Parts: sequence; C-alpha cells; structure tokens
Amino acid sequence: MKKQRIEVSIEKSKDNNYWGTSQNFDGIVTTFGDSLEELISNFEKAFADHMELANDLGESYANKYNNVEFDYKMNLTSFFELVPELKISSIAKKANMNESLLRQYKNGLTTASPEQTKKIQEAVHELGRELLSVQF
Repeated sequence: MKKQRIEVSIEKSKDNNYWGTSQNFDGIVTTFGDSLEELISNFEKAFADHMELANDLGESYANKYNNVEFDYKMNLTSFFELVPELKISSIAKKANMNESLLRQYKNGLTTASPEQTKKIQEAVHELGRELLSVQF
C-alpha cells in the first residue's frame, strides 16, 4: 500500500515554541513543542491519538491513514530564526538572488513565490551538502 503523505506546516512562535498544524487529511491536528524534535514527536503522537479516536468512533476515514509519512514544512521566517548562523548574503549568492529581497523574505515583509522558495531551499541544501563533505 502506498504511503499517505501528510503535510505539516511548522512555525516558530514569539515565545520560541514550535507549532505544527496539518489540515490535508480528514481532520485537523495541531500541537507544539519546545524544540523541533519535540514538536515532531508530539505531532506524530497527536496524529496517532486522533486516528485512534476516529477508529473508536467508527469514522470511515480512520483506516485510510494506517500508512502515513509526514512532510514537515517551515516558512522562511521561522527557518532563518531556527538557524541564525546562516548568513543571508551567502544564501542569496548561492540562490542567485538579490540579498535585500531575501532579507525581506526572512523578516516576513514580503512572501516568496514558490519558485523563489525553491531556489532558497536548493541553496540551503547545497550549503548542507558542502558542510557534510568537510572532514577534520
């Protein structure tokens, strides 16, 4: 059976908690955590609890989600808050993007298009691959 993909939107709140919400299935699950790892753990438990309750209540949709995979997605502002060590200028250069525009995305002053978001994501992934190749 093919895995059902559940998209979870992640945000970092002003009190430094992480919030995760998903609405792309029958139902809605929202939870939080003090760290990204805690949020993911709490979300997966809350989702399992939601499905268990749906099963107990005889909801027909409950059996559609026995084999799920979660896609955790974060908005750009929350991402840059999570990793403040990233230099905007370096990411902008890798993404072939105007540094000022990337700062506007980072600060939530404007919203990146899907194409721009993909360029930023690819630049961050490229940086990650470069960092993984370092050996001491």
